[in-house]
Formats: sequence, structure tokens, C-alpha cells
Amino acid sequence: MKKIMFLLSFIPIVSLSQPSFTLTTTEEASSKNLFIKPVGQGSNKPVMIINVDGEILFSENLGMMGWDWKVNLNNHITYFDRQNMCWHVVDSLFNTVDTVYGQNGYIADNHDFLALPNGNYVLFYYDLQPFPMDEVVTGGNPDAIVEGVVIQELNSDHEVIFQWESWDHFSVTDNIYSNLTANQIAFIHTNAIDIDYDGHFLISSRNLDEITKIHRTSGDVIWRWGGSQNQFEFVNDYPFTHQHCIKSLGDDKYLLFDNGNHSADFMGQNISRAVEYQLDLNAMTATKTWDFYHPDSLFSPSISSVQRLENGNTLVNFGNLSITNRGAVITEVNPQNEIVFELELAPPSSGNSSNVYCANKFDWFFDDSIIGCENGDACNYNSNVINNDLFCIFPGEPCESASTIGIYDENCECLPTNTIINEESFKKKLLYTFDFQGKQSIQPKFKIEIYNNGTVEKKYIIK
Repeated sequence: MKKIMFLLSFIPIVSLSQPSFTLTTTEEASSKNLFIKPVGQGSNKPVMIINVDGEILFSENLGMMGWDWKVNLNNHITYFDRQNMCWHVVDSLFNTVDTVYGQNGYIADNHDFLALPNGNYVLFYYDLQPFPMDEVVTGGNPDAIVEGVVIQELNSDHEVIFQWESWDHFSVTDNIYSNLTANQIAFIHTNAIDIDYDGHFLISSRNLDEITKIHRTSGDVIWRWGGSQNQFEFVNDYPFTHQHCIKSLGDDKYLLFDNGNHSADFMGQNISRAVEYQLDLNAMTATKTWDFYHPDSLFSPSISSVQRLENGNTLVNFGNLSITNRGAVITEVNPQNEIVFELELAPPSSGNSSNVYCANKFDWFFDDSIIGCENGDACNYNSNVINNDLFCIFPGEPCESASTIGIYDENCECLPTNTIINEESFKKKLLYTFDFQGKQSIQPKFKIEIYNNGTVEKKYIIK
């Protein structure tokens, strides 16, 4: 029997309550969708998916949830929950399929999280411990609270299969900028983790100005790059400081966002950039092979990110420009450093949440195959639907095509008929409304409308 599939259309409905931004784009820009979550002082902080033309495809205010909103390595969306201190893993229907908490008494941190294709998870924690700093530095507090870091890899059952503690490898005096006589000392402040091409861990520690490579099974430190314990000679460059978002590009090539909080020592002013290096593990050199400074000489003292895209372009997020009353500037540049896409959030003075912790582009959107008819004898049978056969259409029932009003025959062909049919029955009428999970609903934000002519329309209502 011939089957007739539904035409799915996505219709965004946008209102003025969304965070404001300006956008410029070109044909050279990656066509992937942009994933961001505005943060800062404003009240409107939705997670968002925006296409290359600036159309808001998805926006949802998750309250205290949504930090580090991204598509992870397992092709699921993940984001942090600041109320329950855990990571949510959601599928293409926005169903939560897992919730990941810290193990062995540790509390999950919101900076970064890896959900691996094999079902494992990698996360890290800030470990606050009392520390007699009077034994370390003159004037140190004997009751100081010092922040270390703990890394764990969990299997799919959330059992710890690897644990690494900074106390065994770092010294608090490795930090050369923080006040070591303070009552509380965040001397490491890890903000990113990645897996290198050989399977070992890379971490970025902002307050050490350091990238560290850690053996994934033994926990040994393989090398330390940057900061006071730097093992590499910088070639054609000055050292990065307070960096974010370490990314392995393979073959000892690395990409990171250099916030540049101490770049004035080398550049005359603090300035941020994206920068790529090639490490030589024999000569122990770190050679700059590429960097990008924004034409406006932007300085983002905190947060921010960088992503190398599949088309060779690089997405650079200058995430915190509030000191100059600018919203985050998310810039995509081609290999010649020409700007091919740029989105800028409204400034803090507008009342908007104007900062962006991390920005990424992904070739990903929610699953279209949500509802349909599961009855194999129906003319509108769809094998990809999820538990719904409320609107099946069978032979002998009215039909309408581009040129014909008639009746479905036994082969589901829409044939003209001599029978007098009330034309009212062919007018497009709404039969059912479903929410994002395929449940029948009256007024969901994300809704799927079923009409009597067999069409399905997906609509996202942004309030």
C-alpha cells in the first residue's frame, strides 16, 4: 500500500521579550546553529539556538539551569543545574535521559562537562580545604581555606573509574598573582577540560595561567604549559594569561581563548584573543601558528570561548565586555581572519543579560519525528512516530491534493468522486495539539498541530 508522509514545517514566533542582539552574516559563515545562554545581571537568561540568519529557533528560560548549554560528544544536549548542582543530559525530544552528580562526596562544578560516546562522563569539582598558609608564606592565614580541584571519570552507572586530585601535583605557590595571605585562596580555578588525541586529559586552570596534560589512567602529570611552572618556550608569542576553553586539534596542536588579563606586560594594554599553538615535545617549544584579535581590541577579563569549525573557520566568543558597556561579541572568522559572522548582545545598560560564558555552533536541532500514525493500514502511516495514532486516515475517507478533492482509494490514491461531498469537510481544521514530548496539550510553548488534511505544523512560541 502506498503511504503518504506528513509535511513538517517549523514556524518560529518571536516576541520582543527575547534578549536583544544585532547580527551580520555572509555566505562564508558556517550554516550550523549557534548555541548560547546569556548570563549577567539581567533577568532574561534563556538558553537559545539561533540560525546563521539570526532567527531564534529555540529559546527557553530554565531558571537556574542552562549554564554551559551545548551539544556534547555523545550527541546529546547537556547543561548545568545551579540549584541542584548537577548536569542534565537531554535527548532530541528535550527529555532528560540522565542526571549526573558529583561522586565520593564532591559537588559538581558548572564550568565544563564531557559526556562521552561510550556512556562515560568526565567532570571536575572545586575542593575547599583548610590549609595552614602561615607555614607557606609570611603573613599567611593559619586557618585559610584553599581551593583545589578534583577530576573524575564516571562510567554509565555513575561509578568512579578515575579520580585525580590537584593536591598531589600542584603547590599553592604555583600561583604568582593571587594574594596568598587572604582568608580564601582560589589558587587553581580550573575552567575547562578536554581529551587529547592520545586519550589523555587536558585541563585549563585560569588562576595558574596553565594548561596541564594528565595521564588518563595513572594520573601522572605529562606536562605543564604556561604559568610559573611552564615547561615550554613560547616561540613567536607571549604567554597566555587567565585563559579559557582549551581544545585539542590533534598532533600536538591546541586552540584556546587567551583572556589576556596580564597581556599589558607585553602589549601595552590588556587585550583578548583566540590563539593556536603547535607544541614540539622534543624541543619543548610552543609555537604560535595563528591568532585573532578583534578589530575593536576587545578585552574580556573573564569567561569566553573559542571553537574551530569544520569548514576551517573559527568561532570566537568575547563573552564579558561589560567594563566597556558592550554585550558579548561572538565572531566567526575565516582562515584569513576576515569576519564572516558576528552577533553582539545588547549592552548591560539596556537591562539585558549581556554576557555569554560559552558559544558554539552545532549541526543539530530537535527531532522532527515526534508524532504521526502508527497504523500500517492507514494512508498516512509513519514508521518514525512516537506512540500516537489518533489521526490516522484510511481508504474511503475524504482527501485533498493540489488538483483533486475526492476519496482515498484502496491504494491511498486521492481520486475524484461523483459523490456530493460537503466542501466544509475539506477546509483545514485543527484537530489536535501536542507538546514537545508528543503529549496532547492545549497550549504548550513548543506545539505540534494536527490538521484534518493530514498536515502537521511544528510551532515554537517565544513569549
